[in-house]
Parts: sequence; structure tokens; C-alpha cells
Amino acid sequence: MRTRKEKKEIPKLNLIPILDAVFIFIFFLLMSAQFVEIYEIGSDAPAIATIDTEKSDEKPLNLTLKITSSTIEVKTGVEGSVQSTITKLGEDFDLGKLKKILINIKLANIDERSIIISPNKNVNYKEIVKIMDSVTGVGKEVPELSAKSKKGKIVRTKTLFDQIIFETVI
Repeated sequence: MRTRKEKKEIPKLNLIPILDAVFIFIFFLLMSAQFVEIYEIGSDAPAIATIDTEKSDEKPLNLTLKITSSTIEVKTGVEGSVQSTITKLGEDFDLGKLKKILINIKLANIDERSIIISPNKNVNYKEIVKIMDSVTGVGKEVPELSAKSKKGKIVRTKTLFDQIIFETVI
């Protein structure tokens, strides 16, 4: 006689306590997370090389602000000849003087829109942002700039140099 083998019933796993623990863990992680708003300032990356299809005898403006912890040097030309030097007045730079210098340069080169900012590694980020704000717009004291472009047209603008390029900081 053959004996009958009893089938063992496989117990079902109770997943409810595990799912409860997972949901509580996710809820805890969400409530303990810090959500920080990140601010970005748009600027162009340094250009590697640009190719002009038409050759020009004009030398590029190549306006550069070399910023150290105590001075701002305004340089122009490929060689980087220093046009002016702005020093700090107490804690902050004399941004009014910088703006006047840049307005004069803009009136002479009304079509130019780019400026290169070359900060030293010791310069505070806050100071760089203030300088960036002062080089982009003409300000309230001068509502609009107008001058003849090199092509002979009269150009009116409310901005100084709105294309900011950062030089690599080493």
C-alpha cells in the first residue's frame, strides 16, 4: 500500500509591515530633506577661437577688467594696455568711476557688447557680482547712450556691455 504524501502548504509572505516601514522611511526622508534654491548668473564661456570671414584692419577692442582684491584695471586692445585703474574706497570699489570710464569707452565703440572679466582668486564673489551689475547697464543718471557706429549709423542703447565673458581663474 502506498502512503499518501501530504502536500505542504507554502506560507504566504505578509508584505504589509514591510511596505508600511518603506512608506514611513520615504516620508521621513522627504521631511528631513533641505530644499535649497540655487541662483545662477548667466555668462558666456571663454571662446576658444572665432573665425571671421571678412578680414578687417581694425584692431579689436578686447575690453578686459582685471580685478584684484584692491584694484580694477581697465584694459583694452590685444596687448592689454591699461586705460585706467580704479581703487577701493574703504570696503567697496568706486563703481561710479568705473561706470563713467566704461560709458566713455562705449561711446567710442558703440557696437561693442562684450567684456572680459578676469578676477583674481582672492576676490569675493559678492564684489564680482556688483561689478557685473555695473558693467551691464548705463544706470539711472544716463537714460540712453547714442553715438555713430563705425558703419556710419546712429546707434542708441541702454546697455553698456551685456555679454560678459569670464577669463579662467588659476
